[in-house]
Amino acid sequence: MLDDIRRSRDARVKYGISNGQIFSSYAVSGYPAWAWRPYNPKNGDRHFTHGHLSVVGDSRADGTQPWQTIGAAFAEEDDDDMGASLGPINIEREGITSLTIPPVQAGAADPRSAWLNFCNDTGVAYGLRVWYSTGNENFAPFPGTSNGLLAVRSGQRWSQEIPAGTACLSILRQAIDPDGNIVNPTAEYRAYPGHLTLVIERGPVRR
Repeated sequence: MLDDIRRSRDARVKYGISNGQIFSSYAVSGYPAWAWRPYNPKNGDRHFTHGHLSVVGDSRADGTQPWQTIGAAFAEEDDDDMGASLGPINIEREGITSLTIPPVQAGAADPRSAWLNFCNDTGVAYGLRVWYSTGNENFAPFPGTSNGLLAVRSGQRWSQEIPAGTACLSILRQAIDPDGNIVNPTAEYRAYPGHLTLVIERGPVRR
């Protein structure tokens, strides 16, 4: 039941716990939103005999729509409706990596939500400049970044939902200092020269 609710991404959900695992509607400690992660509470109750669901503390929790699980009108998935990933996609060492993607949540053509994912296995922090456009001749800083700038620490996975309508991503490597601060490039501080990739995750189609 909780996994059905997790997959539905219901706006009322804060987090759910079951069988020694927890998911939340927001990213936590390198885990993206809506992903199961290990649950090890101090009191030792890992919820092996029951499930726990917490809802958000605002007006969204007052919604009376049925939960998309047992006993409700749950949208079944088939092979064409499952979530999919685009990537891994290489981030260019020099110049801008310009990605044209199917517009996010763009009606019947592709109504799915999507998430941008970076994972750092380089052993050092690296910096990126990430902007997006809906094709309206304007670019804007990507949500979750600092005015378009993003520092990804070693061992960190960074995941952020892509704004609805996004059709283009613009990604540029940035110089970073030992403290993880993005700086102007110098002989000492340069953009990471090694292999970097990204993945775009798309949620399932709901009918």
